Parts: sequence; structure tokens; C-alpha cells
Amino acid sequence: MDAVQPTLVTRLNTEWEWLCADPGSAGRVRSWMLGAGVLDEEQAPAGLGELCTLLRKGAKRDEPGFIDAWMGVLLHRVSAGDGRDAELAARVLVQAMLPHACRVLRGCVRSGEDVEDVAQVVIASLWEVVRTFPIARRPRKVAAGLRLELWHRVSRELRRELAPSEPLDGTWAAALPGGVEPADAVEPVLLARAAEAAGLQTAASAVEELEGARGEMVALLVWALEREVLTTEAASGICDHYREGAPQDAAAASTRGVSPVALRRRRSRAVARLRQAAPQWVEAA
Repeated sequence: MDAVQPTLVTRLNTEWEWLCADPGSAGRVRSWMLGAGVLDEEQAPAGLGELCTLLRKGAKRDEPGFIDAWMGVLLHRVSAGDGRDAELAARVLVQAMLPHACRVLRGCVRSGEDVEDVAQVVIASLWEVVRTFPIARRPRKVAAGLRLELWHRVSRELRRELAPSEPLDGTWAAALPGGVEPADAVEPVLLARAAEAAGLQTAASAVEELEGARGEMVALLVWALEREVLTTEAASGICDHYREGAPQDAAAASTRGVSPVALRRRRSRAVARLRQAAPQWVEAA
């Protein structure tokens, strides 16, 4: 994607400036944070822009539970569906997630593709993720959960929206490897980003492998991590083992400080849990 910002992103940023100029909106968000104990009276700025900057700075410092706390306050407001409050809470979250959405957008745009079309898909998906995130059921690792949900939704929507109904023209065909469909070309990039966010570094570092059966397995592992079916260690063990050129168990066990037998047992238990949960993943997809 070139340096020109998509119209929809520009519009969101302009709307945000207007919202920040409204003292009533700032007062409502501030009162939510004070009431939930996320910030105290002396910490919380009166302006909405300054308040959200403070929340994001706290998130960057990775203070224990801080991200979950302030995002949780907003998501509970959204899920309550209380008219103006729900819309305001959703809008604050969308703005907080907008930089990440723009990174997703840049990774999705292919040569010859209209950035505005892809922006529509990504931003619409962001709104939907914010409005439907199950905060009551998933109150931990909220930011990571939102990012993964965004990946899932964008991936599905791009497959649907960009699947061509007629043969590709010459420009498009030349830009894609080996006659790959546009939606299929997008998928590995998104999957690699989701794998990196989930802690599956082996998958994230080899985008070219994320197609076919390998891609499906990594997508399943990302989902399993998101739903807390597996730990990061268990998912990484499966991801690292079931790939071309994987190290022998003896070498892999040595790097983890365990015996090959213990490594195989751990992997077997993780595979069993994954197999049991897989039907839910198929249904969700």
C-alpha cells in the first residue's frame, strides 16, 4: 500500500478529532475509568484524546492487567448495548485498534487492487469485532483476542469479497504467484501476522509455507490459542514438529531441556486436546 491514507481511515481520524472536542464524551469515558478503578482522580485527564493516550501508554508499558482492565470496561459497555454509551465505547476501542487495523490493511493490499475496497473490508471487520467480542467469557488477553478476531474476520471477508466471479485480467494474473486466486494470496500474509501475535514464531517466519495443509494447521493452532484450548508451549510444539525439515525429537527435546519421551508425551496430549476441539473450529469457520 502506498503512503496515501485510505479515505475511510482519514474520515475516522477526523471524526475522532471532533469527538475529542466534545467535553461530554470525555467526561463519560473518564467516569467509566474512575468508577472501575482503572485510573484515579489525579491520573485521569479531562480531555478524551489525552485520556486515551494515557491508556495506550499504560498498555505499552505492559502493566499487569492494565490492558484487560480498560479495554474490558469499554467492551462491557459495548455488550450492554446501552445506546449512546455503547456507541461511544465502541468508537474509543475502534480508534485504539486503528493502528493495528492499518497494519493489517497494508499486509492485505495486492498489486492492482483498490486500497479503498480492502479498507472497507478491514474497517467494517474491526467494528464488528469490537461490537461482538465476548468479554464476559474472555476477560483475559483482551487486546490479543481482538487482534486475532480481526484476523479471522478479515480473512473470511476477503475470501468472500475478493473471490473473482470472472477470469483475472492480465495485470492481476501477472501479479500473483502461479495463478493463485486473490483471496488465497492474501491468506498466508494474514495468517503469518496472526501466528506472530499468538506466539507461533516458527510459522510467522515462513510465510511461504502457510498454504494448504500447513496453513490449515497453523490457523487451527491460532484459534486454539485464542480459545485457550492449548498453551503457547503446546501449540508451538505441534507447529514446530509437523512441518517440512522439522528437527528430530532428540534435538528438539534438548533445546527444551526435557527427554525425547517427555516431549512426545506432551505433544501427544496436546494433539489429543486439539483433535477434540477441532469440530468447534470447523463450525466457527
